[in-house]
Amino acid sequence: MKINKRIISMLLVVMLLISSTMVASFSAFAAGEGSQVYFDNTKYNWEQVYVYAYGTKENAKWPGELMEKDSSGLYKKSFPTSYSSERIIFTNGLEEEQGKEQYPEAAGLSLKTGECKLLTSDLQWVDYGKPDDHGYGFAYTASGTAFSTEYISVQLGLKNAENGYYSIDDSPKTEYKAGDVIKVGNGKIANSTVTLKLTATGLDGVETTQTYTYKKTFTESKTTMTAASDGHTTEAETVYYGTNPNLQLGSYKTITVDGDVSDWDSSMIIAQGQANDDPRVYMPSAMHEQPWDDYALYAAWDDENLYFMWEMANTTYIISPEDNFAASNEARPWRNSIPMYLALSINPDKQATGAAIGTNKDGSTYTNPYVWGCDNGTAKDGGTGFTTHIDTLIAMDSNNSNGGASIFKADTLAEDGTYLFNYDTRIPIGVRSFQAQDNQNGFKIKYANGTKSETIYGINQPKGSRVMGDNTDPNSNFVDFFDLGYKNSYGFIYEVAIPLSTLDIDREYIETNGIGAMQILTYGTSAMDTLPHDPTVLDNANVEYSYDPSTSHEKEDNDNITVPLARVGALLPDTVVNYAPLEVNFGADKNSGQVENTEITLSADAYHTSGAVNYEFKVNGETIQNSSETSVKWTPSKTGTYNISVTVTDENTSVTETKTFVIGAGQQPEIVIGDADKDGKLTVKDATMIQIYLAGLLADINQIDLQAAEVDNDGKLTVKDATIIQLILAGLYLLDN
Repeated sequence: MKINKRIISMLLVVMLLISSTMVASFSAFAAGEGSQVYFDNTKYNWEQVYVYAYGTKENAKWPGELMEKDSSGLYKKSFPTSYSSERIIFTNGLEEEQGKEQYPEAAGLSLKTGECKLLTSDLQWVDYGKPDDHGYGFAYTASGTAFSTEYISVQLGLKNAENGYYSIDDSPKTEYKAGDVIKVGNGKIANSTVTLKLTATGLDGVETTQTYTYKKTFTESKTTMTAASDGHTTEAETVYYGTNPNLQLGSYKTITVDGDVSDWDSSMIIAQGQANDDPRVYMPSAMHEQPWDDYALYAAWDDENLYFMWEMANTTYIISPEDNFAASNEARPWRNSIPMYLALSINPDKQATGAAIGTNKDGSTYTNPYVWGCDNGTAKDGGTGFTTHIDTLIAMDSNNSNGGASIFKADTLAEDGTYLFNYDTRIPIGVRSFQAQDNQNGFKIKYANGTKSETIYGINQPKGSRVMGDNTDPNSNFVDFFDLGYKNSYGFIYEVAIPLSTLDIDREYIETNGIGAMQILTYGTSAMDTLPHDPTVLDNANVEYSYDPSTSHEKEDNDNITVPLARVGALLPDTVVNYAPLEVNFGADKNSGQVENTEITLSADAYHTSGAVNYEFKVNGETIQNSSETSVKWTPSKTGTYNISVTVTDENTSVTETKTFVIGAGQQPEIVIGDADKDGKLTVKDATMIQIYLAGLLADINQIDLQAAEVDNDGKLTVKDATIIQLILAGLYLLDN
C-alpha cells in the first residue's frame, strides 16, 4: 500500500502544530500564568513545610501539600490558573497533640492568579516578583505599609538575579545587592505616598520592574479637655479618636429624621472613632459576625428636639472579604433587634452607676444591676455601668421593633448616695406597630446604608494579626479605607430625634449649661463599641466567648464607662482646655535622592493656627519665599546635602521644621548615626552641637547634619537625641539601626 506524500506532509504539519501548542502552553505557564507561594522557614525551622490553599479550590485535605525547598533556601509551591482567588495557610503538618503549628492561625493569606507571594521570616506577606523564571527585585516590607516616622527602613531582596536597582519617587536608579537596607520617605511631606521601583535582570536577559507604595502619615495633636466634675477617671483617647474635636459642640439646626445624612456636616461631630476597632478583629476567627463598629457621633438641637446621628463602619469588605456574611448587606445592624443606648449627663447632681429599680405587682421593689438584660437581679450576659457621670439613658433597639424602648432617668436615691434608674418612671419611646413605625412620645429613629465622613481611618490589618492596644499606637498601620476601595454604601447610619420635653430641658439649657453624651453599641447587653471610645469595650476582646470560643468575650463581660462624655451645646464650668500647639507637616513632594535640576515643591500644612499665617521657606538658611503661600518651587542646580526648612508664624507663635534633602544621582551619603558636627565620628561634641542648635545659638545651620543628629527616628530633633548620644558613648545604649 502506497502512502501519498501530500498526506504525510499534512500529518507532519498537524503534529508540529500540536507540538507547538503544547510548548506554547507550557511556556505560557512558565511565563507567569497561575500563581506561586514561597515560605521562609528560618523563623519556625519546621522539619517539613505544608501549604493549604482554599477558596475557589482546595489543593488538598488539611494540612495541604508538602512544599519543596528550592536552591534559594525557600520553600515553594505553584498553583495553576484554576486557583483564581485563594487563601493560603502554612503549617508543619502535625496534629494538635503532636505540636501543630501554622501561620496564620485564622483566615489564610490572600493569593490571586498571576501573583507570586513570599511569607518572610518576620511574617510579612510580600510581592515576590511573578510566577515565572525571570529576575526580580523585591522589598521585605509589604506594599501599602503606612508609617508616621521621618522614614521607614526597607530591606531589599533579589529573586533569580545578582543585582538590582532602586528608584524612589522616580529618582535616578541606584544599584543595590540583596539584603541592602534603604530609607524610604526621607525629606518627603507626610500624608503622601512614596513610590519605590525595583528593577532587575535575570540570566535570561529580561529586565523586570516591581512597584511598591508606602504611605507616610502625619497625626496632628488633639485639643483635649478635662473637667473633674464629670466624674471621669480615664482620660479621653486620642491618636485617631477624638472627643469634641476642634472644640465642636454640635449645632443649632432642625434635622429631618429620614435616614438621609444631607442635613449633617463634619462641624457637628462631637465624638470621633476609628474603623476596624470592634472586638471581632482581636479574635482569629470572629469576623464572620456582624460588625458593631462605631465611627462618628454627630449632635444638633432646635427648639423642640435633640438630634443625634452616628455612623458605623464595615471594613470587612476590605479586611476580610472571604467572610461573606459580614462583607454583605446582610450584616446591616437592623437585621436583628439589638439594644443600643444614648447615655446622657443632664443633671450634674445625680450620678447613676447603671443599676435600676422597679416595683413588683405586689408592691415590693426589686433592683437590677443594669437597665437591660437582667433577670431577678442578675445580669444574664454582662452589662454596662458608669463611673463617668450619667443620669439619663435612652434605650432603643437596632431595628426599632422593641416596644419596650424607653428613656430611663436616674431619679431614685440609693443608700450609697448614687442614683438608680427607675423602671416605674420610664418614658416609653418604642413602637406600637413595627409596620407603622409609630414611636411613642415624639421619639423618632431611622436607619440606612450610608457614610457621611469623607475619610474612614483605621488600622489596615486583618484578624489574627492584631494586638491589643494597637488602636492607640500612632505607629500602627493606619490608612484611609477609602484609599483601599471603601464605598459609602458599606457603612450604616442612624438618626434619632428626642423631644426636649421628655428630657425636662429646653434649648436655653443646652446652650447655657450643655449636656454630656455617649453612644453605646451592644451585642445583646454588653457594650461592644462607644463614642467617645472607652477602653472598657476592648478589655476582653481577645478572650473567648463562653458560648462560642471563636468569638469575643466582650459580648458578655461587664463594662464600666470611665472616659469623659462628649459635650453638646456648652462645656462644663470647670473645664480646662489643653489646646493643641501650632504644628507643621513639612517636606518635599519627592523623596530625598533626586538628581540636580529637578523641580521640587516644598510644602507645609499647618495645624491649630490662629489668625493670619505666614510661611518662610529656606534652603541652607537662605530664604526662598516668605509669604502666606503654603508651597514653593525649588530647583537645586548642584549635587550635595541641603537643609530645607519652613517657619510658620501665626498671630500667637511660630514653629520651624527642618529636614535634610540629598541631591546627586540618587546616591545617599554614608551617615555616621549621631554625627551632628559632621567630623565622621561620634563624640560628646555631637551631643553639644545638638543642644546648641536647640537653644537657637547656632550661627550657621550648615554646621549641623540634622539627618545624622536625629538618632531616635521620631522625625524631630530634640534633647532626647543628645541624651541618646551620651548614653551610646557611655556604653548604655545600643542602636538597632
